[in-house]
Amino acid sequence: MAFAQQEFSTRPEHPPIGSTPVSLEEAVAASSTGLPQQWYSIGPGIWELLLNGAPDSDYKSVLQWYEPNTTSVNPHAIITHTYIEEVCYLQGGLSDVTLGQGWGPGAYAYRLPGMKHGPYVSSPEGCLQFVKLVPLDSK
Repeated sequence: MAFAQQEFSTRPEHPPIGSTPVSLEEAVAASSTGLPQQWYSIGPGIWELLLNGAPDSDYKSVLQWYEPNTTSVNPHAIITHTYIEEVCYLQGGLSDVTLGQGWGPGAYAYRLPGMKHGPYVSSPEGCLQFVKLVPLDSK
């Protein structure tokens, strides 16, 4: 998959708290490029803005916005995946329910495939984070 050059002079604003969810399909349908050009919902109170890649790919860069006090998609499931994940927290924070540990602005995570993490709860101000996914076979 080819990535496109993209630059911002200011950070894209996340959706206001309590916004009506926009599905990935709706975001794609509203776009002339075939890729979502707006924030779309990936779970209750959790939003994603595709920066590069494809939304259904394990090779993409996104901004994720957790509304205040939001729990990850499955609040009881520990998360694992088959790709490398890099996360940089920009605003607010997340707490890992299993580890009993939280992270805030400036924190960074590098997760290898199979690493157990989550579920998460966002801070009272929510959480804005940059997330990059890279398939293991692309290294």
